[in-house]
Parts: sequence; C-alpha cells; structure tokens
Amino acid sequence: MPIPFALTAYALPHVLGYLSTKDGTPNPGPLSPLGLLDAAKARNLAGVDIPLPADLSAEALRDALAKRGLRLVVEAMSVLEMENAEAYLRKSALVGAKVVRFTLSGILCGDRRTLGPGGWLTRRDALVKRISELLPLAADLGLALAFENHQDADLSDFLWLYEKTGEHPAFGVCLDAGNPLAVGEDPVQTAQTLAPLIRHVHCKDYTIHFAPEGYRLVRCAAGTGVVDFPRILEIVKNNGFTDLLPGIEIAAQATRTIPLLEASWWAEYPKREVRTLIPALQILWAKGRPATEPYSSAWERGENSEAVRAEEWRLVDESVAYFGGLK
Repeated sequence: MPIPFALTAYALPHVLGYLSTKDGTPNPGPLSPLGLLDAAKARNLAGVDIPLPADLSAEALRDALAKRGLRLVVEAMSVLEMENAEAYLRKSALVGAKVVRFTLSGILCGDRRTLGPGGWLTRRDALVKRISELLPLAADLGLALAFENHQDADLSDFLWLYEKTGEHPAFGVCLDAGNPLAVGEDPVQTAQTLAPLIRHVHCKDYTIHFAPEGYRLVRCAAGTGVVDFPRILEIVKNNGFTDLLPGIEIAAQATRTIPLLEASWWAEYPKREVRTLIPALQILWAKGRPATEPYSSAWERGENSEAVRAEEWRLVDESVAYFGGLK
C-alpha cells in the first residue's frame, strides 16, 4: 500500500536544477520531471507535487503518471504574475489533476515591507480581482485552486479573500504547515481555523532558533522540528475534501529570519490582539534553540553540488520514513 503522500518538487531545488550552489554552480545533472516520478515510486509514495513540465504534453504526463500509479498535485507560482494561468489550468485538468496550488506573492519571512509602493492591502485587492476571474474556469474544469500561506498571508487574509471572492467552492488553501510561524501564528491553530478550506498541505518542518530580531526558522527533516504533524493531519483529513494528497516538502535552503521584534515589520499588518502571538511564542520558548547554535545548510555553507544534492535527498528520505511511520 503506497504511503498517502506526494513527493514535492520544491523539496529538491538543487537536485532538480532550480537552484545553483551558493557560488552559482548549477547542478551538472539535474533530475528530470520523469525522474522525480520514478523517485516517488521508488519511495512507495502515492503521488508527486510538481509544476507542469513545459516539454511534456498533457497526454505524455498523464500516461507517465498512470504507468507508475501516481496521483498529481500541480504547482503554479504567483497568481498575479502568471500570464498564462487559464491555459495552465486547462492543461492541469487534462493531466488529471484535481488541485492546482498558487502563491499570492513573493514575500518571505512575513516581511511585507519588501512589497514597495501600494503595499499589501493594494495587492490583496488585486488578488481578489484575479482570483475571481479564475474560479469559474477552475470549477468548470473540476479543479480546486489552493492558495498557499507562502510566508506572506495570515489567517485574516485567507478568510478575507474567501469572503471577497464570494465563498466560491473552487477557492481553497494550500496549508504550508511550517509557514504560520513566519507571520507569528501557530501551525495547529491555523489548520483548525482554515480546515474547511484546505485542499492541499505542504508538510514542511522547521527547527526554531532565538534571534536578536525575533527568531529563525531552519530547514530540517519532518518530525525533527517543531510542527505537530499528527494533529494537523488529523484536522485536515476530516475536512471532507476527498482528493487531499499532502506533499512532503523540505524548507528552502536559506534560513528564514522572522524579525517580528522590529516595529516596522508590523507596518503592513492590521492591528492585532497581542494575545494571538502567545501560541507561536510558546513554541519558541518551549523548543527554541540558542541563537549561538550552528544552523546552516550545506548550501549556506557554500559546499559543492554533490554535498548539496546529498543533503537534499537525506532530508527527503528521513521525512518519507517519518510520514510512513505515522498511524
């Protein structure tokens, strides 16, 4: 019986050639999309979570998935910046996907100061317009659109977007399990609040480290960090969405520093009850590692391509073993 999780492409950015080493050296032999399908099959996983390969037709990818007995979740990037989104959704449906995940912005570390003119609220208004344009097509194609908490949006944003897009049945959330911490929220509480809307999950863990400006989130294998996966998975598996296929993801190579002790970090956030920070801070105080503890990845240390690839595969395989052992 396959392990009911997908292998996520973004768990392996250097292996797949998305990311060069820190000195700019590309992976000399990146794994192909079909190679990733084979890797998922070899690990007894139920599917893959990937962008649609530009060099494969819908029919070729559908046949490759069927040959291996794999399901598919499709990855897309920013819904505002993606000009060919309609065509991408049509191809996703032809391949047999039920869920397409989008991001809302390129913000990281919850730092909305990086948006520049207009700010977050202006972007939210633009998101409502664009998402509202795509939802009817998604519904016609039998797709759920899953918008990720990509270290930018908080709970209030998702509830607002859902309301402003008419509570459309094709509107969903991709819960990145570790990312609530990037906006000062608790992963379990986020899952509980958004449960009816969750259509996909990125099962990504972090260790958490004290830092002068707040805290750091550091990539690690699932089950070795602070995210309570058993509770989160129990919450989402009972939300009524039968096509849910969580993806095993490893956090980005670069450490994320969340500067929530800087007053200016909060400038693009609405007023917030200070007590809502308590659950995230409880995680930090209970499991936070010293600011002086080494935390860098092979990529951050400037190691060569072979070492970076080996570390990526090691973290994936440890995570697969963890999820395979959950009851």
